[in-house]
Amino acid sequence: MTPQPKVLIVDDEPDYLRIAAKIAAGAGCAVVTAATAAEGVALGARELPDLVLMDVGLPDGSGFDAARALRREKRLSSVPVIFFTVRSELDMVREGLSLAKVGYVLKPFDPDDLERRIREAVLPS
Repeated sequence: MTPQPKVLIVDDEPDYLRIAAKIAAGAGCAVVTAATAAEGVALGARELPDLVLMDVGLPDGSGFDAARALRREKRLSSVPVIFFTVRSELDMVREGLSLAKVGYVLKPFDPDDLERRIREAVLPS
């Protein structure tokens, strides 16, 4: 039996956190959540997720910086990241895509699109 992929979701907005967790679970993933960048980095190092969904604007720092910190962990150096945010400025999108290598999703996001992206990132074809 193939182990269930694990998704770490980091967002300080409880509604988005709950919705994203429900979508990831519906895609067949185990879910761990964090509300701050620091908590997300610590949880990521402990849980070793297969995918990270990361808000860009967190109360204690940038989701981009948190993703960089996760990538410095040897075991997480290639973990895919999907950023989600209300920020749509071109420089933000470019930075997010260069770090994520998977996706940059604008809030409010389409649940079907997010589920598709999750499945593509972690589930075998």
